[in-house]
Amino acid sequence: MKSARVLLGLTLVIGLSGCAMKSDLPTNPHDRILLVKSHAQDAEMRAAELVPVDDRTDIKQADKGTLLSCSGGRQWSGNTTIQLKNPANGEQVVEQLGKVAHDHGFTVTRSTTPDGAARLRLIDGHGTSVYASTWVDGRSIEVNSFSECFPLPKDFRPERSY
Repeated sequence: MKSARVLLGLTLVIGLSGCAMKSDLPTNPHDRILLVKSHAQDAEMRAAELVPVDDRTDIKQADKGTLLSCSGGRQWSGNTTIQLKNPANGEQVVEQLGKVAHDHGFTVTRSTTPDGAARLRLIDGHGTSVYASTWVDGRSIEVNSFSECFPLPKDFRPERSY
């Protein structure tokens, strides 16, 4: 009986602490979406700006993104494109980005895309995941972001894009 109460107590503490992690989000659903969007777009730009100016010609961030379903409710997803000066250096630029991103507050993991290109997953302090890989024969690096999952009220109907 005592172990059942301990288990119940631990379950409540773990469950409530999981809810507490989201307490910094606004209660208004639109404001909540806009906040996680700003975090994700900030992570995209911080990652993109780590690519040296000598290696890039332009950075273009999409104004809007979409909400995706996830296990915790929804997540905002967006995109930034980094145009490279020399497509032959695309893989090297991605590799260098992975090396410097860790020093700028990102957790870095490496993998490859289905077609064999190097891919980075950068995770920032807000739980935003940023994936970066070469695109279009190395002429650009695509930076795709996904916010941490966040809850929305069940009766809330989000817009198509934010």
